[in-house]
Amino acid sequence: MSLEVHIMNVGDVELDSGFLVWGHDLGKRLIVPTYSFLILGAEKPILVDTGFRSTDIMARLGMVGIQTEEQKIENHLAKHGLKPEDIGYVIHTHLHIDHAGQTHKFPDAVAVVQRREMEAAFSGTMGKQYTYEDSEHMFQRLHKPGSLWLLDGDKSGPIDVVPGVKCVFANSHTPGSQFVYVETSEGTAVICGDTIYNINLQTRHYRELTGSYQTTGNHYWSRGDEMAAIARVVNDADFLLPAHDYEIEETYGNKIGDASVKLSK
Repeated sequence: MSLEVHIMNVGDVELDSGFLVWGHDLGKRLIVPTYSFLILGAEKPILVDTGFRSTDIMARLGMVGIQTEEQKIENHLAKHGLKPEDIGYVIHTHLHIDHAGQTHKFPDAVAVVQRREMEAAFSGTMGKQYTYEDSEHMFQRLHKPGSLWLLDGDKSGPIDVVPGVKCVFANSHTPGSQFVYVETSEGTAVICGDTIYNINLQTRHYRELTGSYQTTGNHYWSRGDEMAAIARVVNDADFLLPAHDYEIEETYGNKIGDASVKLSK
């Protein structure tokens, strides 16, 4: 089975640089992409993360959401000849405001999330980074048989969703974040959500300066836990896919599976 990962920018967010990389350019405003990832080649298409529900909702975190007509998730899918009802699984790296906002558009898909992340969404942990609207939708899925798959990766270890796609408990960013490993013809692509915001800064620049990786400015687990998680995915990945790194399209193009550039370790 030959799987491909297609990178889809489903909206941009303006925020403080210090939110992204710990202590870096505090007070500087940046505009960064929000990526969803479309996996093709399995029995049914798979979507990883769905972006934010609306541009207005990002204001709850003091951020500005931006979305063009081209960035709408339905229009991205249409470029591949797909409609929302064609998606078989929606895998969430986590359930934050900018990752789980459009899952309601895929009622026929199975949503896949770590059980600990569902618990976090309802606990008040990390405050307004989880929204009422998105959490309500996931709760509704809990009572619709076959629409929600809760994983216990912190206890079970990696879990295969379909051949070539597995979810791995991350132990970083949020209480129940997970990594999504995809086996492509060119190597292993790891979709890492918000454990890494900027590959170059966090895995290369700070590694050269300090001998260790740098964390984000927004995490639930300890900085040590997050550094260890970063080291793990850098070691495992041929292609490393953060959800907000504006450089990954420049590095990989918009498709992984026949890419010519791999992660430099």
